[in-house]
Formats: sequence, C-alpha cells, structure tokens
Amino acid sequence: MSRWIPALLLGLLAWMAELALPALQRRVPRWGRLPLEIGGPVLAGPLPLGLALWAGWISLREVGLVGPLRLAPGTLFGWPPADWIRGLGLAGLYGGLTLFALWSAGLWKPRPVQWSGRLEEAFIALTREALLALGRAILIATLFPQNPLPAAWAAFGIWWGAWRGLERYLRMEQGPEIWGSALTATALFGLTGHLWLSAATHALMAGLLSRSNRQ
Repeated sequence: MSRWIPALLLGLLAWMAELALPALQRRVPRWGRLPLEIGGPVLAGPLPLGLALWAGWISLREVGLVGPLRLAPGTLFGWPPADWIRGLGLAGLYGGLTLFALWSAGLWKPRPVQWSGRLEEAFIALTREALLALGRAILIATLFPQNPLPAAWAAFGIWWGAWRGLERYLRMEQGPEIWGSALTATALFGLTGHLWLSAATHALMAGLLSRSNRQ
C-alpha cells in the first residue's frame, strides 16, 4: 500500500471531525460541552497530524516542520536566519494586505484586542493549521513533490469548499476570522513551506479578526 493512502484516510477523518464539531457542541449535554471544546479540536488537528508523522506516512519536510537543510548547524529547524527574516517579512506583508482588504470591504474594523480573551481563537487556529498541514503534506507527497506552493492552495481550496458546501447543513457561521486567517497562512506557507510561521500567523490573524472586532 502506498504510504500516502493511510494518511489520506486519516486526513479525511480529521476533516470530518472538524466539520462535525459545531453540530456536536450544540447537541451534547451541558456537562459534556467543556470536554468537547477542549478535546474536540485536538482530534481534528494535532492528533491526526502527529499520528501520520509517527507512522511515517508523511515526512517532517512535507509538513513544513523542518526546512530544506533539515537540522544543519547554523539553522533553526532547517531554515537559515535569512529565511526566517524573509518569512517574517512575508507574514507581515500578507497579514497587512489581508487586514487592509477586509477593512476596505467593511468586513473588519480595527479595535484594541484583549489577547487574554483570545486564547480560544488562537488554539482553534493552531489546530486548523495542523489539519491544513496534514492535507498539504498528502498533496505534496502525491501530486506536487517538494513543491508547497500548489499543494497549499489546493489544500485550502478543498478545505474552504467543504466548509462552504456544508455550511447550510451544519449551521456554521463563516467569517473573516475563519477564512481570512487561513487564507493569509496559506499564502505564507505556499511561498515558504514553513509550518511554524504559517501556524503563528494563522493564530495571530484569528485573534485580530475575532468576532468582537467586526463591524
């Protein structure tokens, strides 16, 4: 069996878990909501990604946890300092462009952010980025070897299309904090193949685009 087939099945299960979480949270008894809110996102992101890595179905490089130089001396997770600086610059650029576009369209209004109350948005963003990382790794391993750019956009397209298609059935509300943060992180990963920066950017954008900041 090809190594990506188990990872693909695991990715589908993780994606289905993420889609089912909003509906489950509305139906479970009150005493079960907190465990579901805490443990549910883990089932849809970090856990399946970790299982795929542990089983060797996908590699650290395909996921974006290490850079092209692996763990060579003078690098941080396989990226030299110049690549980290370039990645941070691209994160600021694409994050700023996303915020400007949403502000121009009237979908977001800048306000001071109370970060202490945004831990939930950051956690959900990180788990969502883990799910997208799993999808990107599968696409890189099968369709776009060693090229994160088309894989990133294909994974985002599949994820976004699924959410849009099932929105009416699961009564999920789409907003800039969901797709705006994922869009920015996708652009960053597509150019850098860097999961650490894309995950941090995803979480930061999710906090900035939280519901209380929308008009």
